[in-house]
Amino acid sequence: MNNYDISSSQQLDSDLLRSFLAVAQAGSVSGGAIHLLRTQSAVSVQLQKLEEIVGQRLFDRHGRGVSLTTHGEHLLPVARRVVNMLDQAVAGMRGSEVRGEIRLGIPEEYSETLLPEILAGFAQERPGARILLRCGSSVEFPAALARGDLDLALHTPETITKNDVVIRRETAVWAGSIFHDAESRRPLPVALFDRACWWRERCLDLLQKSGTDYEIVCTSESVAGIRAAIAAGLAIGVLPQSTLTEQIRRLSEPTLPHLGETPLVMSRSLGAQSRLADSLTAIVTKVVRSLGPLD
Repeated sequence: MNNYDISSSQQLDSDLLRSFLAVAQAGSVSGGAIHLLRTQSAVSVQLQKLEEIVGQRLFDRHGRGVSLTTHGEHLLPVARRVVNMLDQAVAGMRGSEVRGEIRLGIPEEYSETLLPEILAGFAQERPGARILLRCGSSVEFPAALARGDLDLALHTPETITKNDVVIRRETAVWAGSIFHDAESRRPLPVALFDRACWWRERCLDLLQKSGTDYEIVCTSESVAGIRAAIAAGLAIGVLPQSTLTEQIRRLSEPTLPHLGETPLVMSRSLGAQSRLADSLTAIVTKVVRSLGPLD
């Protein structure tokens, strides 16, 4: 049996072991990176460092991902025991860690489709913890994370930073009522957010560049207001494909400008409690992935 000497000059860092466990469980570096809310390159560097410390190759790389080598299989139970003991020690010294609270920001448009399952999963996994929700606009979340007002945010940023982890690319679509054909009217009636944001500006820019004769007939500060205007046949609007309801359909009008895909990312503040943040990140990732492939 192999012995791993952690008393050497290069000691095993717990972060290295956590990365090892995440990748082993996910079966891929990319999957482990999503669970840890880190970039794939950062996790790869940690795995390489761990292999240098133990002096053995721990993973076999192949087209489908990675699998544990014999040495990796030997290290796996050791790593689990070490990480569990560290977590228990921290929980014992800081009881509020496990029973604490986590603040999550989530776009309002996902509050009906994703949020119930996320909350159910969190309640089951962390029954002693509290979750504080902010359902709002993705535009608000980067600043809230930077200020420390949020611990985690699921959002669609204008630009992706090195600390953001893309967990899905969502299809943005023009949406209309299943009972009306507002898309056939000219000027084209459009419903948009009433506040300045990159998504509003993008829609207006695409409409103008396409030469579409349009008119903004409804504005709202909330997705619920936009959705109501669309369902009533007052206007068309833009929504994520996965959030369409029974009253709203995806428009295939060829004259409408193509919207493309929007990255849905998880972001984390520097001060987030690690254990709760890790748990909630894994739950959110699982629920988002359950949406299935893009249409």
